[in-house]
Amino acid sequence: MFLETVDQFATIATTKAAFLRRSPVGFWISSMMAGAYVGLGIILIFCVGANVDPSIRPIVMGASFGIALTLVIFAGSDLFTGHTMFMTLGWLRRRTSLRDLATCWGASWAGNLAGCVFLAAIFVAGGGGLALAGKSPLILNIAAAKMNAPALELVARAMLCNWLVCLAIWTSARMTNDTAKCIAIFWCVYAFIGSGFEHSVANMTLLSIALLAEHPPTVTLGGLGWNLLWVTIGNAISGAGIVGLGYWTASRPPAEADATPQPRKGEVLVKAETIGVSMPEVLVRKGVYAWMPPLPAIPGIELAGTIVE
Repeated sequence: MFLETVDQFATIATTKAAFLRRSPVGFWISSMMAGAYVGLGIILIFCVGANVDPSIRPIVMGASFGIALTLVIFAGSDLFTGHTMFMTLGWLRRRTSLRDLATCWGASWAGNLAGCVFLAAIFVAGGGGLALAGKSPLILNIAAAKMNAPALELVARAMLCNWLVCLAIWTSARMTNDTAKCIAIFWCVYAFIGSGFEHSVANMTLLSIALLAEHPPTVTLGGLGWNLLWVTIGNAISGAGIVGLGYWTASRPPAEADATPQPRKGEVLVKAETIGVSMPEVLVRKGVYAWMPPLPAIPGIELAGTIVE
């Protein structure tokens, strides 16, 4: 049920690792773009949410953040939180190495941070718009709270956040209609913003804006490091351990699936060389033996395989 998507993401992991080896500068720029795209979403939600009644603020801000992940997916870029899932699946499917995983995680995280800081500097230099207007801007209050939150709370909220972000990527990959993809992305990011969860890349822009603007003593560089440390850990746990490992485990066939099945009358034994080929009452996987009617008797099905008997 999930094998096709797992293999699709494992292939993406292979492509990302090759991209980083072939063009480190290109990968860095792509990662900076991802950070900036998420940052644009953060700027938007704080501009529209600054003067909204607190009782409906989460609704308004959550409904405005969809632009961030929509740009990341449709424009193309390298987002750290998505890579926690991609690279894990690539390693679990033995398409990439642990070194590939570590370098892609590190390079995408650093590139995301650079893009976020760059965007934050431009935004603050431009006056900060509605996000920094007034005596006590909402963005500064939120930043101070994030910088001084307990580690366990940050990790837990970060796990919930990237669970939703990776689900947005996962579900959109299983759809063929672009409108449906946008709707899936919207609901997943709406849930994490509206619930107040923690996204490391989103926080990079938010906290950088707070530091670069005139801020209270509760907003510090050490607070930025504290927040990003625990939020990054939480994001990685859910992206790799919950979504990545979870769907990889769910897609694995049971142990008995590799045993040679018993034939029915008129069937021949075939060793499949393709992946995920649907047959009547059986799902053929690469390297698995299956009994089925002779291949010429299966109209409309293209199966690359070897007839054993």
